[in-house]
Amino acid sequence: MSKLNFRNIFYISVVFHIVAAIFSSGFQHFDEHFQIFEFLNFKLGNIPSSNLPWEFREQIRPWFQVFIYFTFYKSFTFLGISSPFTIAFLFRLLTSLFGLFALTKLIPIIKLWFKGEKNQTIAWGLLNLCWFVPYIQTRTSSESFGISFFLWGFSLFTLALEKDKDLVKSGLLAGLLFGLSYLSRSQMAFMVAFIWFFALFIKKANYRLLLSSAVAIIVAILAGIAFDYWGYGNWTFSTWHYFRTNFLEGIMSNVKQYPWWWYFRLALNRGIAPVSLPLILATVWGWWTYRKHILTWATLPLFIFHCYVGHKELRYIFPIIIISPLYLALFFQVYEAKLISLNTKKLFRGLIKFIIGVNFLFLIISSFKAANPSVNFYKYIWSNEEIREIHVHGENPYTMLGLPLEFYKKRDLKIINIDSLELYLKELNETQYLFFNKGKFVSIMEGNTKCSLEYLTYPKWILKFNIGNWISRSRVWSVYKCSN
Repeated sequence: MSKLNFRNIFYISVVFHIVAAIFSSGFQHFDEHFQIFEFLNFKLGNIPSSNLPWEFREQIRPWFQVFIYFTFYKSFTFLGISSPFTIAFLFRLLTSLFGLFALTKLIPIIKLWFKGEKNQTIAWGLLNLCWFVPYIQTRTSSESFGISFFLWGFSLFTLALEKDKDLVKSGLLAGLLFGLSYLSRSQMAFMVAFIWFFALFIKKANYRLLLSSAVAIIVAILAGIAFDYWGYGNWTFSTWHYFRTNFLEGIMSNVKQYPWWWYFRLALNRGIAPVSLPLILATVWGWWTYRKHILTWATLPLFIFHCYVGHKELRYIFPIIIISPLYLALFFQVYEAKLISLNTKKLFRGLIKFIIGVNFLFLIISSFKAANPSVNFYKYIWSNEEIREIHVHGENPYTMLGLPLEFYKKRDLKIINIDSLELYLKELNETQYLFFNKGKFVSIMEGNTKCSLEYLTYPKWILKFNIGNWISRSRVWSVYKCSN
């Protein structure tokens, strides 16, 4: 890290953010697709509202992010871009680069909190090059969108608190950004509210900063009501409906519940233990050591809230995960002398190199790997002009969680279900395309002279390494071109 500087780290980060935007196609969670892309598809007039998930009916999702994408979509189509895959890529690219831009806004904070160029470089490097950062910031999810607005506003607000100047201007802009963060993801309200409380009770901030930021947040909330009207077609307040359905009516009690400590397990396992364990320990250490620090007031209340809520998903604490590298950098700064001493030991140096190596390995993997490989199938169907109908044996590939997935689907594509494969092949009298969603059918179709394998979830050469017939036990999508 000592050989790197801010500029070089930024350039490396740019590369990984762009690579992730190109290759990390699809969606990390179903909400990223159905509550963003399909909501957009509805506003474009391509699908009826009945195709949308229950969140539309209950009016619990804010429309701000969809409105932003809608505006860009119209610009893209005006330029002649019509492929949903190109448009999805452009959305990822814009979201990813906006996330990176938000990270650069933390540079003044880093220079404020960390002493010396070495510690500042470590903090900036960790913030950009932890393996999950480009992946999370590339997601076109409400979490990613909300984080970026928050980080920008967080920097402005913190600098105004520390330097006590440009209070009204900084308060208005920071408040607006905090409000847009909330409009992206309503749970961000915890981070925004407790930062404001920190300024009020701990820092005893100037009333001009408090008042101007509060006014801007309220203005953003009122704008959110207008965005929701644009989306739902009636005056409503999505945050109230979110609270009503999830807490008063208890709809989340119908999904699996987990104990309060479950996020530690999720973060450890899915964050790749050699990397996630130091981050988890440093964050918990930071929450205790820096109890009166604005970083703790921003992150700990959100974590406590999600620990309280029974249903837990790692994406809910993405805002904390993105910031957690700063706690690790603070740990390095506090124990710098001790760590320098330990660095003389071969075993310790080897451990550090191992952790860094694991991190960069998964940084490369997460940037190049599709978030959801099903999108590769949709792209294959879209780009093949010969395919006008697909015969499906098993689940409809354009249906997930019982919801129609229309954004990537050709408008004239027909899906025909078949019950008996044997009867289908027997009565085959023209060229047709046959889809399977289970790997066992790859073995069944092997050697079939009527059909040739055209598409497989994995590269076709992997069939040569079907040791123990693992493909038959896997969820593998395949398309065969069949003719009599």
